Amino acid sequence: MNTGPEDGHYLHGSEPEEQLRLSMLNDLLNEGSLRALDLRGDEKVLDVGSGLGQLSGAMARRLTRGGRVVGIERDSEQLAVAKRLAAEQGETKLLETGRVDLRRGDAAALPLADDEWGSFDLAHARFILEHVPDPQAVVAAMVRAVRPGGRVVLEDDDHDLLRLWPEVPSFSRLWRAYVRTYDRLGNDPYVGRRMAAMLYAAGAQPARNDMLFFGSCAGNPAFEGMVANFVGLVEGAPGEILDATSLAREELEKGLADFKRWSRRPDAAMWYATCWAEGRKPEGDSPSPDQLPARRASRPRAKVSSMELLVASAADLSSSLELDEVMRKIAERIQGMIDCHLFCVMLWNEETELLEHTYSVRFGEHVPQEGGFPLGQGLSGSAAELRQAIRVPDVAQDSRYIRFRHAEVDIKSELAVPLVVRDRLVGALDLESTEYDAFTEEHEQIVTALASHIATALENARLYGRVVANERRFEEDLSTAREIQRGLLPAEPPELEGLEIGAAFAAARELSGDFYDFLPLGEQRVAVAVGDVAGKSTPAALYGSLAVGLLRGQALARRIEPGAVLERLNELLWRLHIKRRFVAMSLAVLDGGSRRLRVANAGVPQPYLLRDGEVTNIDVSGLPLGGMETSRHEQRELQLVPGDVVVFCSDGLDDCFNENGEIFGAVCLPDDLRRAAPGSAAEIAEALIDACGGFAGPNGPVDDDRTVVVVKADAGTAGGR
Repeated sequence: MNTGPEDGHYLHGSEPEEQLRLSMLNDLLNEGSLRALDLRGDEKVLDVGSGLGQLSGAMARRLTRGGRVVGIERDSEQLAVAKRLAAEQGETKLLETGRVDLRRGDAAALPLADDEWGSFDLAHARFILEHVPDPQAVVAAMVRAVRPGGRVVLEDDDHDLLRLWPEVPSFSRLWRAYVRTYDRLGNDPYVGRRMAAMLYAAGAQPARNDMLFFGSCAGNPAFEGMVANFVGLVEGAPGEILDATSLAREELEKGLADFKRWSRRPDAAMWYATCWAEGRKPEGDSPSPDQLPARRASRPRAKVSSMELLVASAADLSSSLELDEVMRKIAERIQGMIDCHLFCVMLWNEETELLEHTYSVRFGEHVPQEGGFPLGQGLSGSAAELRQAIRVPDVAQDSRYIRFRHAEVDIKSELAVPLVVRDRLVGALDLESTEYDAFTEEHEQIVTALASHIATALENARLYGRVVANERRFEEDLSTAREIQRGLLPAEPPELEGLEIGAAFAAARELSGDFYDFLPLGEQRVAVAVGDVAGKSTPAALYGSLAVGLLRGQALARRIEPGAVLERLNELLWRLHIKRRFVAMSLAVLDGGSRRLRVANAGVPQPYLLRDGEVTNIDVSGLPLGGMETSRHEQRELQLVPGDVVVFCSDGLDDCFNENGEIFGAVCLPDDLRRAAPGSAAEIAEALIDACGGFAGPNGPVDDDRTVVVVKADAGTAGGR
C-alpha cells in the first residue's frame, strides 16, 4: 500500500510490525472487497497499490485461467514480502504463469507498456489516495489504463467514520489527533468522500458511490483484528501525532490504554466503513499516451474541464478543517484554474471590522502579509461591501484600486470576489496580474461559483479552530483542577503513638468525587474523614472541595465529636440549596496512646474491623449530608488493641462488581484484608485497591472512584508510611 509519487508520504513506513498489521487488515477486508468487485471470467485487472499482494492473488483466484492481475507497488520491501508470502502459501504458480504480475512503480506514473494502456477491464486501488499528494493524478492514470467501458474502482478511507460503543472519550481525542497528522504530511484522511467527484474529473462516468461496512463486537472473531489494526495505526505514529497536534504524551498513552481496556469489555462494539466509488470509462474514449499530452495542451488552461475542476475543488476544500491547510488548498485550486501573479485570501474580522490579509501567494510562493482595511476600501473591500465580484481590466483606470505592500510588482488587472455564507460576510478573494485584462468573464464565473464552497470551508475551519482552542483550554483547566485536587489531599498521614495510618486513592475520571482528610486536633488526636460526593467529574470534585473546607472549619474547635460534626455539616450543606448534590462521609476521631476510636457515619459503607482473624463491620450508619434539612448521626466508640485493623472506604471499592455481578465487599474484601494484614497500613490500603481492580477484571466496569483509609493498631510508636 506504500505507493505514490516519490515525494508522497506514507505515515507508517514498512517496518515488520506494519507489514503484520497490513496482512491482518487484508484478512479482514479482502472478502468484502471481492464480493463488491464481482469478478468473473477472464478479466484483465490492474491493482494499484498491491502492497503485500494478498488481494491481487485473491483476485486472480476468482478469475478463470485467462484472467490476469497486474499489481503495482512502489516499495521494494513490500514486493519482496509479497513474493515470500506467495511462496509460503503455495501460490508461486500464480506468479510463474503470469496470472499475477507484481511490478514496482508509482501510482501516478504507472509502469505500463504502450500496448497496455487502455487495455484493462478493471483498475482498482485501495488505501492509496489518502497517502499521496495528488490523488487526482492517480485516478487520471487509472482511467487512462482501462479500456472504453472498463471499470475504475476506488476504495479508501474517511477517518471520520469510526464509532465505538461504549464511547471512549480519551481515544476519540487521540483518534482526532492521529487524523490531523495527515494534513501535516500533505495527505487527505477524508479522501473517501470525494472519490466520485475525482472519477468525474478524470473523465470517467461515476456509476456507484457506496460504503463497505465493517462492524464487529467483543466475541466476534474479527473483533480482535479490528482492534489490533487501530492500535497499530496509532502506535505506528506516536512522534507524528505529538509533533502535529497539541496532544501530550500522557494523553496519547492514556487514550491507547483506555482503548485497549475498552476492547476487553464484553459489551464493546465497533463500526467502521471504507468508501467505495466506481466509474466507467466512456465508450470510444481511448487516446494513446502520446496523444494525451497534446490533447491537454491544445486547450487553454482556464477552460480545461472547468466543471470537473469545480466539482473536484469543492470536494477537496471540504476535506480539511485546519485553517492554514484550507487556505493553502484554496490558493492551489484557484491558481490551478486561473493564471494570476498575486493571490490573497482575506477574512472579515467582526471585532475590528477589518478585512484582514490572511494568506497570500506571490509568483507561486507563500508570502507573509499583514494588515487589513475596512469595507469599501480598495477593490477587495468594495467587492465585500457590495457582495458582488469586481473585475477590472486596467487598475490604473479605477479610482478604488489601492497599492499595498507589493508595490514593487506592477499590477495591471484585478479580480475580487466576496465570500459569503447565508448572507454573512466571511471574507474575500483577490486575484491580481501584471498583464492587462488578464481575467475573463469565465474566470469571474468560475471563482464566483466556487466562492460559496470556499466561504463554507473557511467558516468551518474557523469554527473548528475555536473548538480546538476551547478544547485545549478545557484540558489545561482540567489539568490545573487535577493539580489543585491533588493538593487538597494530605501529602502524608499523621503519626500517632500506637496507631499507624495509611491511605490509597484511585479516580475513575480526570477529577474525583471521593476525598479523604486528616485533621489534627491537638497532641496525639486526629480526625480521619473519608467522603464520596454524589455524581462524578468536575461538579462532584467542586462539591467535595467545598465539603472538605467546611469540615476543616469545624475541626478548628479541636474538641469535636464525630456525630455532632456530621449533623452540623448537614445543616451547612442544606442551606446552600444545591440540587441533586449530597455528601456521604465517615468521620472518626483517633486518640494516640490510648488507641481509642470514635466514629460516626453518613452514608458510606460501614467501616471494617479485622480482629483476631475475623472481619466484621462496625455497626454505625446515617443518612448522607445535604439531602435533608435535619439529620441525626449515631456515634460508636471502640478500644483498639494491637493487631486490630480498621478500614474506611468509599462505595466505589465496597460495591465494585465484576462481570458476573458479584460484589467485591461481600465476596473478596474480607479474605483480601486478612492476606494484607501483616503489611503496613499504607500497604494494606494499596493492596485493597489493587485487589478491587483485579476482582473487576479487564472487562469489569470500574467506573467509580475508590478511596481507602486504613488504621492499624500496633504496640509502639509508628509513622504513617
